Amino acid sequence: MKDYTDPENRQELDKICLETIRKYNEDTVYFKDKDSRFIWNSARHARQLGVDSPEDLFGKTDFDFFPKDFAQAARETEMAIIASGQPILNIEEELNIDEDNVRYYLASKYPLFDENGEIIGTWGSTKDITEIKTLEKELERSYQKMQLLARVDDLSGLYNRRHFYEKLENLTGLYEERNDGSTFSLILLDVDDMTYINDQYGQQNGDTVLRSIAEILLVNTKKQDTCFRIGGDEFAAVLPDRDKMAALGIAKQIVNQVSNNPIILDGKREKVTVSIGLVTLDPKDPDINDLLSRAERKVSKSKREGKNQVSF
Repeated sequence: MKDYTDPENRQELDKICLETIRKYNEDTVYFKDKDSRFIWNSARHARQLGVDSPEDLFGKTDFDFFPKDFAQAARETEMAIIASGQPILNIEEELNIDEDNVRYYLASKYPLFDENGEIIGTWGSTKDITEIKTLEKELERSYQKMQLLARVDDLSGLYNRRHFYEKLENLTGLYEERNDGSTFSLILLDVDDMTYINDQYGQQNGDTVLRSIAEILLVNTKKQDTCFRIGGDEFAAVLPDRDKMAALGIAKQIVNQVSNNPIILDGKREKVTVSIGLVTLDPKDPDINDLLSRAERKVSKSKREGKNQVSF
């Protein structure tokens, strides 16, 4: 067996090492001339590009195998390396093969020098990180879903009490910073006689009523508004950039739609009504506790004065 530590065998050792990299490296390895034409490729690279042998890639470019935008991005990176003489490492590449097939790669590219130290091209290696990126995206989607579920009420599909307070805090800070006189309004809604509905028709029918109220809230508010179920039979809607008079029309519409659309409970048409309290933030005194206290007092006023109405 040859002693490859012997300098006389160095040239043969270099050839063995290079062929080993070409045949067995699972990352793609490639060398290009100054015109980004392939001059040496690993077997893994050949398989990736769908050719039988690395020799079949000689003189070809990325434009022969990849979409134009992908190939152009690679070409621009290589021209920058040739101009600067500096490598560019850990480049994340996204290859859209078709609508259902996307591959991700992590590439590092380097200048290729001749024996005189002149740049004659570039070389690089690329790792397929599709499985890792796919897992990352799945984890991100799962995290976002968990975040959403943590803020959503299961029964109504509206945002829950936790997110209600987050929304109020964010909006209060926003309008305080604006300091331009703009404001937002808060609708607080309580279903009238919910205890009677549950006692008369049962919890399941009571849930039907709550879902119906949620739908009416969503139908009568705009995209920029946010609706919440904040308690058993308590709902809220936050209306950005609406003063009291602008919000009043929405609140009255909600009251009318609820009362004018009886809900079928155990085969009976049951009229349901709601009591609403409407308040508007004073941007000069943005106190959330005061805002909520005023809204609750307005709801109580609607209850005292006969229900099925808006107090503001």
